[in-house]
Amino acid sequence: MTTTEKLYEAVQDLPEPVIAELLDFAEFLRSKVRNRPPTSSDELLVDLKGGLENSLTFAGESLKIQKQLRNEWQ
Repeated sequence: MTTTEKLYEAVQDLPEPVIAELLDFAEFLRSKVRNRPPTSSDELLVDLKGGLENSLTFAGESLKIQKQLRNEWQ
């Protein structure tokens, strides 16, 4: 179930004044998101592609790195 569907179900049994308040809040959040300047946290995952290619931590054979990372959690 998507977040939108969960939200829809959550408001089904609320009284109309509360739903109106939720709508007002949702519109406030929408305007807040639309009006904020883009930041680095708005980057798409694809924009980060290749970001670790020069990393010393992740240099080397990928299977070996995975094994080392798993061993740290044991």
